[in-house]
Amino acid sequence: MSGKDIFKGTVIVLVTLFGAYVVAMSLHILVVVLVAIIIASAVRPMVLRLMRWRFSEGLAILTVYVGVLLGIIALTALVIPPIITSVTTNLTSEDRLANRIIAVEYWISNTVRDITGSTIELPDPATVRTGVSNAVDTIRPVLPSLVGDASSTLGEVILVFVMGVYWLTSHQRAVEFIVQLFTLRLREKVESIIYEIENMMGSYVRGIVFVALVIGFANFIILFVLRVPNAATLGFIIGIGTMLPIVGGFVGGGFATLLALFTGTPLQGIAVLGTFVVVQQLETHYLTPRAMSRSVGLDPLLTIVAVLMGFTLGGVVGAIIATPIMGVIAVLLREIVIEPRKVTVSPYLKTEDGLILINGGEPAGQVAVQAPVPPAPEAAPVPPAKPAATASGILLP
Repeated sequence: MSGKDIFKGTVIVLVTLFGAYVVAMSLHILVVVLVAIIIASAVRPMVLRLMRWRFSEGLAILTVYVGVLLGIIALTALVIPPIITSVTTNLTSEDRLANRIIAVEYWISNTVRDITGSTIELPDPATVRTGVSNAVDTIRPVLPSLVGDASSTLGEVILVFVMGVYWLTSHQRAVEFIVQLFTLRLREKVESIIYEIENMMGSYVRGIVFVALVIGFANFIILFVLRVPNAATLGFIIGIGTMLPIVGGFVGGGFATLLALFTGTPLQGIAVLGTFVVVQQLETHYLTPRAMSRSVGLDPLLTIVAVLMGFTLGGVVGAIIATPIMGVIAVLLREIVIEPRKVTVSPYLKTEDGLILINGGEPAGQVAVQAPVPPAPEAAPVPPAKPAATASGILLP
């Protein structure tokens, strides 16, 4: 190997390592960009509909994003203050929180004894008070950083909206640029893959938002009828939890039940748990299959793996966007690897029009579709020849 080849290989390795370092350092920004593109893909059909109603492109984009932003602000103003009030009250009054937990323990112990006739061992009041005091002392120093994280999250939300607007305005130019990087034979295929990925991501976001709204509103109505305090907040928590695939609903239902136990009576906590279980059946067997049937379509095991990987790498946001990312990978594998492989290993391919194609894509013609040849008619029997006579009078056959 010459010195020039060694130098070239060294440069390639260094450039690759530098690129990997840049990607690792800017991973958070890349996640924000990806979230912006996913949300833009979800709202793009609404933008196109407004443009068909004679809205200009800029006005349509502005109208959709302002509507989404106002909806988020309204929900936040409705449900966040009760959560902050409850958390602040319990953290500033350790005795109140400890007494609430002790009361719940007594209620559980008495209920189990009345139903089963046996007693269960629960932590004594002194242990509960010590545990609550230690937990409060651990949480209090973290509160200032939570405020800083909230301001950082607000800045990222604004960045997502701004980048989404830019993506929608330059969407067609971006698609044309990507398509022109490929040969003429592949451009149509590449464009169809881009739009399939975009439709998949948009359908996924619209599906989870629809399911979250329906589940949150259903829980709110039932809890409001049962006169459970902070019904809107509890329904919102359960609805938001359903946005996390597979396990999110149980996390939201458990948190809402604990919040109801700390802010109300044990019966109200049981009511929240029962309402969540009932509405969860509606989500599992009806809403999610119908709302998500046209989105990612991944196997549940792959979805769980994607959610766990996303949560490990990017927290809650990473867990939410992990499923559409896995869907993008599935689309690329299907269109680039699996489908071409099927064509390669199959001798013939039948189209919707009934035309049979060979591997190379050429019509098989008469070779593949010719009708069976009828048997030829039998020839008439040939009569035997008469014996010929020789000059000597002998008959020859």
